[in-house]
Amino acid sequence: MSSDFFRKRREKLANSMENNSICVIESATEKLRSNDVPYPYRQDSNFFYLTNFDSPNAVLVIYRSQKGKYDEFFFTKRPNSHDETWTGKVPSKEQVKSRFNFKHCVYLDEIPVYLEKYLIKCESIYHSLEDSSNLKILVKTISSQIKKKYRKGITPPSSTICLHSKINKLRLIKDSLEIRQIKTSANISSMAHNALMRKCQASLTEKQLQYFLIDFFNQHNAVEAYPSIVASGENSCILHYTKNSSALKSGQLLLTDAACEKDNYTSDITRTIPINGKFTEPQKKIYNIVLKAQMKAIEKCKANNTLVDVHNEAVKWISKGLLSLGLLKGPLTKIIKNGLYQQFYMHGTGHWLGLDVHDPLDYQEDDSPIKLRPGMVFTVEPGIYIRPSKQIPKSFHNIGIRIEDDVLITKKGCVVLTHKTPKSVAEIENMMKS
Repeated sequence: MSSDFFRKRREKLANSMENNSICVIESATEKLRSNDVPYPYRQDSNFFYLTNFDSPNAVLVIYRSQKGKYDEFFFTKRPNSHDETWTGKVPSKEQVKSRFNFKHCVYLDEIPVYLEKYLIKCESIYHSLEDSSNLKILVKTISSQIKKKYRKGITPPSSTICLHSKINKLRLIKDSLEIRQIKTSANISSMAHNALMRKCQASLTEKQLQYFLIDFFNQHNAVEAYPSIVASGENSCILHYTKNSSALKSGQLLLTDAACEKDNYTSDITRTIPINGKFTEPQKKIYNIVLKAQMKAIEKCKANNTLVDVHNEAVKWISKGLLSLGLLKGPLTKIIKNGLYQQFYMHGTGHWLGLDVHDPLDYQEDDSPIKLRPGMVFTVEPGIYIRPSKQIPKSFHNIGIRIEDDVLITKKGCVVLTHKTPKSVAEIENMMKS
């Protein structure tokens, strides 16, 4: 990935900062699985967004001067024989500077000198450091030392501004590199779902299919973007089911919510298929309601609409469908207004997507839903989940269906990035025959 993209993002962030300010952001720390055994490392998404640096023990400092000019310093770990022996050679600061196109690269043990130099100059500091962060403790310590020099007219920054919210605003609109990366992730995930449809049969277990997906992702140099949901039968009505411990049974449905992350960018797909390759009539009726609701919701995915518009469209068509089957009763307007549909459809229709499978970006601006703009990427995922009840015909019991795709807003409307995975009844049944 070209370092120019990341350099431009840092410039954008600097240009959005106040004059006479500094921002400080650190890499994610390694997390221990047990004792001294770490989990596989995952970089902090905001840090990666600005740097393309995918290792721990690093800090980025951006300074914006009184006249609006910006400078940047990247602090990296000093090479040492211990790391070289146990985990591998640490690149020098010259190598890091060259590879990642930083203006200045300095070793991490020198950061106190640089922080003091720039904290003295600044009126504001941008950061979102955790209270337990050693870097935050260092910033507070240096600021306290600077306070003692007040008689010389020297003071530390007087205001602290949330850095994550500032970066998240930048992340809302994807640049061409991000769109390319998300498309790559979506294509791999689509292929994985297609392969799972061909493999699915009643002799397997949910866990076997999850391992099949993980192996497929690994073969394409990717990993699970989140713990895969492989839910058969009654498990399909549990929204975040991740035990994946049941055996597949003929006649039941399999809801699979699974996708990969490649080069830190994610996708998110859900498909629901008949385990024996053929939908029953009750399953088909519910499935087609969800599919129609999703298609209608996708039609709303265009600039100047909002995710609320997309959700409301899905709610309308799901409510209509359930009303036509007699699973909901009363006037359609009352069903929607009073939320009666939530017995069967209790979650939102979509979420932002990018470096995180649930990108932590704002959904409102000035107390109004954010309007969709070209470059925004999100999911569209309506569903219906029918748990056993005396008021519901037994033929509909334990039917859980969700259909989820990833959508990119463009100037002409939208593009469904996960379109390569079939989702009509006929397409799925034909895929499962092959």
